[in-house]
Amino acid sequence: MKRAIRYLRFSQLGQSNGSIERQELYTDQWLALNDVTLVDTFIDRGKSARTFDRPDFNKLREFITKHHSSVDYLLVDQLDRFSRDAGEAMSLVKLLQQKYNIQIVSVTEGITFDYNTPGSFFRAGLQLLLAEEDNINRSIKVKGGIYTAKAKEGRFVYKNVPFGYTKQGERKDRKLIINETEAKIVRFIYDSYLGGTPLYLIKENAVSMGFNRKGNMAVERVLSNPIYAGLLKVESYKDYAGGLFPAIHEPIINLLTWKIVQEKRKRPLKVKSVIDDNIPLRGVLKCHCGQPLSGAPSRGKAGRYYYYYKCKHSKHNNISAIKSHEQFLKICDLMSLSIENIKKIKLSCRKSLDSELKENQIVLKENQKNY
Repeated sequence: MKRAIRYLRFSQLGQSNGSIERQELYTDQWLALNDVTLVDTFIDRGKSARTFDRPDFNKLREFITKHHSSVDYLLVDQLDRFSRDAGEAMSLVKLLQQKYNIQIVSVTEGITFDYNTPGSFFRAGLQLLLAEEDNINRSIKVKGGIYTAKAKEGRFVYKNVPFGYTKQGERKDRKLIINETEAKIVRFIYDSYLGGTPLYLIKENAVSMGFNRKGNMAVERVLSNPIYAGLLKVESYKDYAGGLFPAIHEPIINLLTWKIVQEKRKRPLKVKSVIDDNIPLRGVLKCHCGQPLSGAPSRGKAGRYYYYYKCKHSKHNNISAIKSHEQFLKICDLMSLSIENIKKIKLSCRKSLDSELKENQIVLKENQKNY
């Protein structure tokens, strides 16, 4: 007696079990009519047919690899339940038959796909191409619907609600309503960032206030999300431009504040210079092009490290640190004064000050006589 396994799938988690029951009914009828014994069943719920990376489908492949000698058929309700990617599906159809001698049966379409029969293989390819075309058309309609909902109607269409809001209503009546408890934390994050508080401290304080979003970039995502300024980010669709569009929900942060934060986030971070005794003049010396020189070691053939000052912007200079330090010390010597010269300067200054003081005293006495 021939033996078969079957694969059932439906894409919507919220869909009723009627879809699976219908697929089971049709495959059971085929088994009975063709006197074939069912060995095992694999079911994927809430999984798209655009990829083969589905939990039970992976189990199906493992089962075939181990027990292919005891299986003659793989049953599916319709070929689009199996896959909507024509190229990958045809490759798998060929693999199942050529390597494992297993044929795929589309029960409701009444087709047993045989790679060695040209007509059957053509029908398999045609059905898979039709399924992929249907998937493309469906994707285009979905993208168009999302663009209309977001760009033209200003509606938030996603399942996961951003921190600071709650969802009210379903489908076209869905709206974002401010959760004032969470909104206070959002405002705190923005105010703290504008006040110059480091991000790690903002996150620590926000968590203590009740911020429950996980991940190292959780605070950054709040700061960058235009949803808080009453805007929606929309991807372009066909000839329609993408960008930021006004939303119908109430903003938590005013638009000006949000824009200021975005400008601040774009500014380059100040690079911390680490002091190295081997290259202490890094960032102090400048190239003739005006850019500060950086410093780095270079390893010689003997394994010894030699330090250089370099211009990383124009690559004009690559100067030995030893030579630079010697020249710098010579400049310092030229700028330095001997002890004798310092004494002479002090003596000259004292004489000049004493002379000026005497002159001022004489002028003062004369003025006092006149008054």
